[in-house]
Amino acid sequence: MLYCNNCKVFLPGAPKRCPLCKGSPVGRPSGSPAGRPAGSPSGASGGQGDVLPSGGTFPHIPLRTGPSRPLLMLISFFTVAAAGVCVSINLILPVGGWWSLFVLAGMASLWVTFAVMLKKRNHLPKSILWQVAVIALLAYLWDRFTGFHGWSVDYVLPILCTCAIVAMSVVARIRKLHIQFYILYLILLCVLGILTFVLIVVGKVRVVVPSAICFATTVISLASLLFFEGKVLWAEIQRRLHL
Repeated sequence: MLYCNNCKVFLPGAPKRCPLCKGSPVGRPSGSPAGRPAGSPSGASGGQGDVLPSGGTFPHIPLRTGPSRPLLMLISFFTVAAAGVCVSINLILPVGGWWSLFVLAGMASLWVTFAVMLKKRNHLPKSILWQVAVIALLAYLWDRFTGFHGWSVDYVLPILCTCAIVAMSVVARIRKLHIQFYILYLILLCVLGILTFVLIVVGKVRVVVPSAICFATTVISLASLLFFEGKVLWAEIQRRLHL
């Protein structure tokens, strides 16, 4: 069987070039890897020398994305250790109440956002939208359970929406994403941006500047979609609503 020294895979059939690296394979075409060329791995399966399935053109190469398991284990260990130390110090020095509960809640919030990021890491526009929704919800819960001072509505929500709209536009340009790949998530972010304007109108916002900037960013984003990507936008609406 033909073998590619660059990719470390066996090639079925009699291709003149490796379909992965376009290099020249070595060996003789055959139905089994018995005539393995020199320098190829000793095992016919497993590792880097997996034999391709019959009739397959490309070998299955698992893609590894996200942080490695040892790194996650290390982060988890330090999180649990820090939580234990804070609770112990709070028990020894109880002055100021149960402040360690805030530390535990903060660590839990951090892990929730981190888990969402890992879950949606393969789709950046969707990940940005989910991060905005989760962080805004967590901020509101923190604000509500600490007496509701309004900072989650005055600052967190509009700043999150503004940054997310700008980030999605930048990511789309850098990654050269097709408009259909992220237009739905951008529209949903704009809906959140319009919500900040509604909160201003109904008098729920005490600090107007962040929400006003968010609304201006939303209007500019929607205008660019309507005037420059109007056909794509309408086609996407028809596809989503089955019109």
